[in-house]
Amino acid sequence: MKIITSILIIFLIIIGLSCTNQLDSLNDIVFPEKNVSFTKHVQPFLRYSCGYSGCHGLSSAGGINLTDYFSIMKIPGLVIPGNPDQSYLIQIIDNKIPHFTYFERSQINYNHIQGMKTWVREGALNN
Repeated sequence: MKIITSILIIFLIIIGLSCTNQLDSLNDIVFPEKNVSFTKHVQPFLRYSCGYSGCHGLSSAGGINLTDYFSIMKIPGLVIPGNPDQSYLIQIIDNKIPHFTYFERSQINYNHIQGMKTWVREGALNN
């Protein structure tokens, strides 16, 4: 019984330590000036700002799912690699075109917008 308890405690410690680098909110997401990563920056940003249940998560509004790279890239015009100014996603995030439903943008900051633009400008890579 002591061995099982010890293994369980070690397992819980390992799980706890592996979770320390997880992001908890939009405020935790900081885009670099270059080399923006989809998995480290874009996906977490979209998860907290757009890609959740009831909006553009797995059960998505309007059939637009923003939870993974391939769902995002299969929608024509949503992201045009190399061209942030023509990408609908960037235009919506940057408030240049209207979003047809309520869109909570109070926590989206200048760094987020510029980071998303940089990701698209750098080719909208799945990195």
